[in-house]
Amino acid sequence: MNTQSDIIILGDWGTSVCRLYLCRFHQQQLTVLARTQGMGIKYINNPESRFFELCQPWIEQYGNISAFLIGAVGSDTGWQQTNYVPCPTDKNNLLALSKNFTSRGLNITILPGVSCQNRHHLPDIMRGEETQVFGFLSQFPPLSEKRLICLPGTHTKWALCEQDSITSFVTSPVGELYEVLSQHSVLLSPASVQTWCKSSFTNGLRVGMHQSSNLLHTLFATRAYQIIDKRSNAEAAGYLSGLLIGSDVKAAVQDFDIFSHVAVIGSDHICSLYIEALEYIGISTEHFSSEDATLLGLQTLASAKWYDLANEIPNE
Repeated sequence: MNTQSDIIILGDWGTSVCRLYLCRFHQQQLTVLARTQGMGIKYINNPESRFFELCQPWIEQYGNISAFLIGAVGSDTGWQQTNYVPCPTDKNNLLALSKNFTSRGLNITILPGVSCQNRHHLPDIMRGEETQVFGFLSQFPPLSEKRLICLPGTHTKWALCEQDSITSFVTSPVGELYEVLSQHSVLLSPASVQTWCKSSFTNGLRVGMHQSSNLLHTLFATRAYQIIDKRSNAEAAGYLSGLLIGSDVKAAVQDFDIFSHVAVIGSDHICSLYIEALEYIGISTEHFSSEDATLLGLQTLASAKWYDLANEIPNE
């Protein structure tokens, strides 16, 4: 059995999915050697057992390698609970409150989430997205001007950053709301085949941004279009998606009205929809993939702490 101190496991273990990466650190550079994927925290009862099932081939090959994890794995339903670090925060504050423990001979580090009182003077939290933000910011020297970063998804985040810190953020549960409305309401019938109607999305985008100040007054048109205009379920789904994203972008622009440029981090499809919405109102964008941002963030955070931990708790 081969034990190598430069081999580690980096993981983004969220609510819905677990993504683990077997990596090698060499001269502060990260190389991904292998990937594996499993179920998210909400689908399993014993995260520890599931982690070792997923990683067993790597452990057999490399010995007692260590792991560095982010996401819902540190929530109250995860493996080991970590607290939330209040904004404003940088990566050093995040690392200071990480949880380090040993499990079956492996040294495990789980990072905390981030909290804030958002621009509406309401509490807000994130777990995992902060690592993507720090990964994105690590590409640039610290700047005095502020940056706005959008992370679309189940719970879309709009993060305000200054220099190398997250100062505040707002969460919009756009993806979750779309799923609930399309699966558990009369607005849509669950589609047996997923299709996409671009023109209906653009129509919903226009309505969400310009036609009403109240999302509730525009939602039911999703159903009415199908009854009155005989629109298909796919057309109605496109309208609903555009309506929700348009309303989200409109609200974000009102909250963060000083920005003419937004960085968008996430998967290609969902980011393309947000980019269309932002560029529709004249805001320039740049796209960065969620996996690239996650790995860059994990590299930035792990490299700042990992070798100190390795010296404190030697591999067995």
